[in-house]
Amino acid sequence: MTNAKPTERRRRLLQVLRNEIAFFDAGGYGRPFRSAWRPTLLLRDSPACINYRNSGRQNSCRECPLFSLVAADRQDKLAPCHYIPLNPQGETVADLYALGSQELLDQRYRNWLQKKSKI
Repeated sequence: MTNAKPTERRRRLLQVLRNEIAFFDAGGYGRPFRSAWRPTLLLRDSPACINYRNSGRQNSCRECPLFSLVAADRQDKLAPCHYIPLNPQGETVADLYALGSQELLDQRYRNWLQKKSKI
């Protein structure tokens, strides 16, 4: 993905975002994922994740189309996608998991998906 042309990277990013909206709207995050002991995690337990079908992290997050949305100082985090700013205030999925309710997280994440998928 890193060697792709800018137009190809943009097309792939938009496709991933649109697929993520469909997964979210279909209730994909409400279903058990790999184990019943934890809830599904936004992005990491979605088909948007390049390691979705892998039981262990096989591919570098740097290969993910969403990686370009992660701030440079957050790209070394365990789940860099959880550090993508979701709004002008800079809130991230990680912030909302730590401080917000699931309802608030879902609302802000869905709003971000809608806005980003139309870029």
